[in-house]
Amino acid sequence: MYKSDAISTDSCAVQSTRRAVSEHPFNRSGIAGLSDLDTPEWQLLFALLEKEQSEFLAKENDFRSPDYKWPRDPLHWWSRVWEYPYVYFHLQRHRGGWDSDRLPWIVDLGSGVTFFPFSVARLGYRVTCADIDPVCSRDLSRAGSVISSKPGEVDFRLVEGARLPFDNSSVDCLYCVSVLEHIPDFTKTVDEIARVIKPGGLLVLTFDLDLRGDQAIGTVGYTHLRQALRQYFDYHHLETSVHPINILNSWNSPFGFERPSLVKRAYHRLKMSTRQALFDRRPYPLIPFALALEGAVLVRLE
Repeated sequence: MYKSDAISTDSCAVQSTRRAVSEHPFNRSGIAGLSDLDTPEWQLLFALLEKEQSEFLAKENDFRSPDYKWPRDPLHWWSRVWEYPYVYFHLQRHRGGWDSDRLPWIVDLGSGVTFFPFSVARLGYRVTCADIDPVCSRDLSRAGSVISSKPGEVDFRLVEGARLPFDNSSVDCLYCVSVLEHIPDFTKTVDEIARVIKPGGLLVLTFDLDLRGDQAIGTVGYTHLRQALRQYFDYHHLETSVHPINILNSWNSPFGFERPSLVKRAYHRLKMSTRQALFDRRPYPLIPFALALEGAVLVRLE
């Protein structure tokens, strides 16, 4: 008789639970997979966040400034459709390791004004949104008076200059959703992130990867970013490989950019070759974005 035949029902249940957690599509670091969006785990998280964003947008007129320049509906964006469920999943798991009567302090770096920090606060966090845009301070303050964050809290701090407005080793956790690739010297920002997170604290990070060489983080920037992170952080979840054909990108996402027709692409190539031959000007791409996406869950080194 195999030893497994004698395993108790309780033991089988524990093993089944562990297996279910380990097989969750987000229980990893690495490049986002298109097939992640076909799983029931993603569908459950996305439906929850979609409901919470709808509630947030229904009250938008009570807090939104006319000069707010960022997308109002970020969840239905080619990358956020994966990023928000990914980050939410890891913050939900992280919250389970704390006493129920304590609010761990978490920073949303580059927050803008979206539903997401309120969703995170409802998990039981004190969320501090940090952004360089002073409009965010006004709008988030107004949003806080009409959007529930219970049992957590949401507040705001303005980022002025390169230094983050937090003391050394003061925050329990930080998440950053597609922000680093838009910062010219992101290695200094990584230094600052490491400075403010407590030893053993969690960093959940997502960022765009440039597939063409003219936007976001390309091959050189990717190497520099990974080197900067390794100085201060260890991977909490190891990277998992994704087959190239399964990589989520700005074209194949459910909310991606539409590919131009063959005729339009042929005309653009002719136009660019003529432009270069006659005026010696650099060609510009027909499609503005060619991006993939990576997520990472890291722990601050002691």
